[in-house]
Amino acid sequence: RLGGEAILSLVQFGRLGEHGDYDSDGEEDGKKNGNDNVSPEEKESNQLLHNLALAVLANALDVLENHSSKIGQAHATPNSRPPLSTSVSANTFLEESKEISNRELLKTLLNVLGKAESKPHDACLSAQCLRSLFQASKEAKRKARDLNAKQIVMTALDVGQRTHVKLETETKNIMDELERNDDEGQQQQQQRDGGDSHEEDDDESSDEDSHGRS
Repeated sequence: RLGGEAILSLVQFGRLGEHGDYDSDGEEDGKKNGNDNVSPEEKESNQLLHNLALAVLANALDVLENHSSKIGQAHATPNSRPPLSTSVSANTFLEESKEISNRELLKTLLNVLGKAESKPHDACLSAQCLRSLFQASKEAKRKARDLNAKQIVMTALDVGQRTHVKLETETKNIMDELERNDDEGQQQQQQRDGGDSHEEDDDESSDEDSHGRS
């Protein structure tokens, strides 16, 4: 869990710290939080760590979105609880991240995306995180809409079209998710979870057939 808290601290506040009271984006925010004495070297280091933390989070959320059901089934025992659905896992993650940092992760990711003009690489990683969360959880999409997500995504998409192909691709994916009907998205997620289950059943059937032939 300590590793997870460190990643969240870097994503949410731009630095490692118990209170996470430093925002790596801009001198004005730093002065507001009493951190105007941060050296240029430390600021550069914090920005690099922030970018790496976003990459780790993007990879972790991709695993959550695409493989959580299969992983849960692979580690299941006769007495263990059924694996959580992808949607429940995503919502639980968002709730726990807020408990740890006292800040909404969705809001932080949208703020990073909103600074695409000055930090397109960070914005691209933030977009990947948001895409995974939106595909996994319709509740995350609803909250994002309330945070003016569409306008933020449109602005980032414009930056991507002018300067950054991957950012353009990721923001288009986010916009597709935001505009998709919630019921349609839920059906697709259920198909994804069901696909993992059927794949497990197929594997078991293949094993049984091979034992039977031997």
